[in-house]
Amino acid sequence: MTLHVSNWGESANGPRPTPDPRVSAAVPAMGVTVQMPMACQPEAIWDLITSVERIGEFSPECAEAWWVEGSPAHAVGGRFEGRNRMEDGSETYEWTRPCDVVAYEPPRCFAYTVGDRFDGTPATRWTFRITPTDAGCVVEQQFEHLPEGLSGIRLQAEQLDDAEAHIAQRRDMLCDGMRQTLECIREVVEA
Repeated sequence: MTLHVSNWGESANGPRPTPDPRVSAAVPAMGVTVQMPMACQPEAIWDLITSVERIGEFSPECAEAWWVEGSPAHAVGGRFEGRNRMEDGSETYEWTRPCDVVAYEPPRCFAYTVGDRFDGTPATRWTFRITPTDAGCVVEQQFEHLPEGLSGIRLQAEQLDDAEAHIAQRRDMLCDGMRQTLECIREVVEA
């Protein structure tokens, strides 16, 4: 098995490349929103989704995350880093990226951007919204790819003739992973 590791800020290939404008129009199509009802109070979900140290318990892709020392935790302007892991046959890919909290509205909305591998410029945005219901709440998880964001998938798509197919495949993977994440969270809060 071969392990490929990518940490942000360690790019030895020079400065941050200019995004290919042909792909800029296609990457927002990678956006995904998943909703799931939960039989618990919104505060229970809030505590789990904002405890970034626990994401590895729930996500099939994000192995772990930690708050960055010197940065406020649990607040807008907070920064944490996340390490993702994906296996593809005999290849294993790991990447660590900076995440900056851009919305923190207890117990309704938690959002953060994920920076690129070059200099941490925001490439994507993840948002959790919690809406109270008579039976508990509905949790919405949303992924957005910023049009000029330089994620690994976008950089791969820029090298392909059929960027849209590559983006659609990643969108399906994200949707499945988000459903799995919310299912695992629901098992914890409804136990």
